[in-house]
Amino acid sequence: MSEYRDIARYLTPRRGRFIHTDRNKGGNRQHSILDSTGTYALHILQAGMMSGATSPARPWFRLAIPDKDLMDYGPVKIWLNDVTLIMRDIFARSNTYRTLPGMYRELGAFGTAADFVDNNFDNVIHHHAMTIGEYRMSTDDLGYVDTLYRKFDMTVAQVVRKFGYENCSMRTRNLWDNFNYDAWVTIVHATEPRRERNPKKRDAVNMPFSSCYFEEGTEEQGKPFLSESGFEEFPFLVPRWDVIGGDIMGSGPGSEALGDLQQLQHEQMRKGQGIDFQTRPPMQANGQMKGNEANMLPGGVTYFEQAGQGVGLSPAFQSSLRLDYLLQDIEDVRKRIKQCFHSDLFLMLANDNRSNITAREIAERHEE
Repeated sequence: MSEYRDIARYLTPRRGRFIHTDRNKGGNRQHSILDSTGTYALHILQAGMMSGATSPARPWFRLAIPDKDLMDYGPVKIWLNDVTLIMRDIFARSNTYRTLPGMYRELGAFGTAADFVDNNFDNVIHHHAMTIGEYRMSTDDLGYVDTLYRKFDMTVAQVVRKFGYENCSMRTRNLWDNFNYDAWVTIVHATEPRRERNPKKRDAVNMPFSSCYFEEGTEEQGKPFLSESGFEEFPFLVPRWDVIGGDIMGSGPGSEALGDLQQLQHEQMRKGQGIDFQTRPPMQANGQMKGNEANMLPGGVTYFEQAGQGVGLSPAFQSSLRLDYLLQDIEDVRKRIKQCFHSDLFLMLANDNRSNITAREIAERHEE
């Protein structure tokens, strides 16, 4: 996780939750970023992925079946079209399009994103987006993610409302009884293939994937789950940018650009120090001036008790930093960072304002 911490620090400080209590903190997390080129490049990648792959402004998917001959059958076409329209309406009414940009941001920065697609009575589905560090996952023998554990905090009121008072631990019940509704409770949600089940039964506890909620620490006390249910299919979306070998977590542009991101911040800091040395260099003064106030502001006047040889202020040394050379190297680092995030490609597609472009060319560009 140390690499993910560095990526979050230099690229997107508000992302990443490596301690579950690290929430709702409004303190300054941007102090490590002196040059936001990487953050801006990540914004471009996020917007480019959203507009190019899952834009709500255009029909970006359609349903089909493997049997091409059956696809030509009229009633099948009508049914597929009706279901497609229903799915588009569900995506529009739910929080799907509010969640996807954050997933693309996580994917570009950390190479892995995770999103829990839960059932919802009002909107059919509801997305619970996660950030790096608050979940752990595993894969099957084919490399597909089939297990995910996530740890998060809920208030006492939220826990009781979601799981019921009778299913909560004694600690949570006491907090509720004492009207301490805003106290935090750490919850673990475990989703994995169910090892022992009866395939002939269709109830929740016999579905292929188990879904269990429990309060952290209560499992040692023999406390049953807050909730035990299941899913027919794995309910998480876990896209990975690039999977290397047998790795479980993905690798993305953020990992490739990490060295350049650190170099860019270092050079910007040194540039600022160089400018300070040239405009406000450290000064040296004769011992006779000790105790006398020196006015270092532009146009300021400093008074001496006695003028003479060696009395006065002078720079301790002269800084000869060539800022133009440093700026050239900074620009080179910025260019490499933008290339890692494919900024030139996304901007090229977005800034094509040709008026004579055909509908086929537009479709092909979106496919790219």
